Amino acid sequence: MIFLDLGILLVIGAGTWWLTGIDNTVGGESKRDHHLTRALRCVGVVFLSAIFIGTLGQSGFGVIPVLIIVPLSIAIILRSSLAELGTHGFLGLVDPALYDHRAQDPHKVQRHQDAIAHLIHNGHRDAAIKLCEELKQSGEVDAVTLDHTLAFLGVKMADHKPAKPLAEAAHLREQGNFTQAETLLQSLLRKNPADDGAAMLLMRLYAQDLRQPSRAHAVLRALQEQPHVPASHLEFARRSIEEWSRPQPVAPKTTPLPQPLSVDDLLAQGSLGRVVELLELQIKARPDDFALQFKLAEVHAVHCKDLRRAEQIIGRLEQRSNASPEQIARARARLAEWRTGRERLQG
Repeated sequence: MIFLDLGILLVIGAGTWWLTGIDNTVGGESKRDHHLTRALRCVGVVFLSAIFIGTLGQSGFGVIPVLIIVPLSIAIILRSSLAELGTHGFLGLVDPALYDHRAQDPHKVQRHQDAIAHLIHNGHRDAAIKLCEELKQSGEVDAVTLDHTLAFLGVKMADHKPAKPLAEAAHLREQGNFTQAETLLQSLLRKNPADDGAAMLLMRLYAQDLRQPSRAHAVLRALQEQPHVPASHLEFARRSIEEWSRPQPVAPKTTPLPQPLSVDDLLAQGSLGRVVELLELQIKARPDDFALQFKLAEVHAVHCKDLRRAEQIIGRLEQRSNASPEQIARARARLAEWRTGRERLQG
């Protein structure tokens, strides 16, 4: 009989260990690696189960409180595990695709943000914008954080309409009314200390406009004390304060404005993103310019190693009625040369 009881307790312990691995923390992190707390819960459940099994062999009214208290205690210990299991089961019945079985990577968001910061630091603005847009579509990084990053890079968010008070504060700041903007933002944070949008704008006002980074860090510390503010938002705010606090170089008044760089100059610098952006803007202004279209195809094929994009541009040139047969033939001949060169490199 004792071996049967030990077998039952062993099964209960194994089941409890499995159930406790289903739990998630408040931040959504799995408790699967929290071995100590899971072990303590298993010991508690097995101990109470042993009392329960031993009590079943007794008789009399004295065992009734034990039979009531022990199951309730076990239920309390397993409450979060059972709730998590019930949630997974319900989602599986409604739509199996709703539950993501992939292993969670808690450092994935940080790696994406480090990649964006590296691109910004090295002057690759276009690449940083492109990565932000891709991450925004995939949902791998919080959209609010990406919106702040895109705004920092100078991208106007046409589809993002902030709340009226926050928009008013941003307008006041742009007009140079820093005192009024500060007062309005402080009132927003008094109403909702976890308003990261107002906090970010106030930090920028202090660090960039008023040159008072210590006050910006004070706002950041207050935001850190608020619950449920994603760590990625706080890390982005800290990096932004450092960026905004850097001294801005002031060009002498007598220094003439630099002439805009040509396509060849940008290619020599390796700024492929700026080259493509410049050519696309020029083509938009002069859509019938064959030379611009051909140059864009050459940049994609030779410099960006994107032969497929170059083929699309050449195909678009063939469909235009204003392109002469000689121009089309020349474009096709160059495309064949690019394709042959690529095959040689791959071979």
